[in-house]
Amino acid sequence: MKGTEMKPSWLNEKDSDEWRWAASYLSRRCSSSLQNSLSALADSNFSYLVRSIHALESEAEGVKLIERLRSSIRQRRYRLSKGGRKTCSFTLPLETKTTLKRLAKNHRTTETALIQRFIEDAANLAEAQKETRLQENLMAKVTRNTSKLANELNQIRIEETKKQLRHCLKRLTLWETSMGNELPTLTADEEAKAIANVENRMRVIQEAVDASVAMHEMMSPRSV
Repeated sequence: MKGTEMKPSWLNEKDSDEWRWAASYLSRRCSSSLQNSLSALADSNFSYLVRSIHALESEAEGVKLIERLRSSIRQRRYRLSKGGRKTCSFTLPLETKTTLKRLAKNHRTTETALIQRFIEDAANLAEAQKETRLQENLMAKVTRNTSKLANELNQIRIEETKKQLRHCLKRLTLWETSMGNELPTLTADEEAKAIANVENRMRVIQEAVDASVAMHEMMSPRSV
């Protein structure tokens, strides 16, 4: 082989994807009678592929195979240049076809481009609807968990309040048992001090309730 002068002008040596694809094409479609003309290294070495092409062209069947290869390469290049487009045929009702033609004319585009736009818009809408459903499901779950957590926290407040109330009633009962049912006469200062002690005790109770609620809220996974 004399080098570049024998290389097929229709095959791009610099595009390895193309000539490797061409080698694969020949390997898949080469008949048993032409197998000896196709090198086993054709898909890894461009020079061997060129030699194989010339060998195939020495046979009538091989010439037809190479012609089909050239045609397939042109189609492949066209598809790649059009962003991987592929021919698709389908039948539409006459009325739908008329509507499509009219819409394409109104939008100053082709029927194919309009169909593509419709499909893309439908896909985008479906994706947006899916995202909306996910958000709605998430919000519904958050709402349910928040409501359940609020109910649990209210129950914690009630239970802690009962606990503190039992403690106070126990002390009151012990005092009544030891001192009798009659309340002692208090001076103004003693009464003021008693009221202050009551307020202080109420704060202690409220802090205990708040601490129980905070602990439960912190440990609950629904607080996230």
